[in-house]
Amino acid sequence: MIKPSENNLIKNIKEIQNCSLSNNIKDKKEKNQDEKILTVKFISMDTQEIKNYCLECRNTDLFVRLEEKLCEDFPKLKDYEIYFENKAKRIKRYKTLDENDIKNNDSINLILNLDTINK
Repeated sequence: MIKPSENNLIKNIKEIQNCSLSNNIKDKKEKNQDEKILTVKFISMDTQEIKNYCLECRNTDLFVRLEEKLCEDFPKLKDYEIYFENKAKRIKRYKTLDENDIKNNDSINLILNLDTINK
């Protein structure tokens, strides 16, 4: 048989676990409410391959994830040093789209340093 004090302890542990689980679910819901799906368009004057390349993403995505996808779809880009601009401001790779002030349907300028071809 379980002693009354042990029974209370078990009840308290279960309550704490339930409370913790409900807080995690609440946190996830709040984060999801802040997430928006965006489409951004990449444009490059330096290469004919990328004229109007669109990517779907979330406003909470790090910009570097978009860059990775771009390099997967256009492997030649890996041979160049690249940077990106939006609204005449340089994009910071390790910040989110929100932190870089990138909005839905924004055009991202892809700028290649043509002197940095990997040999």
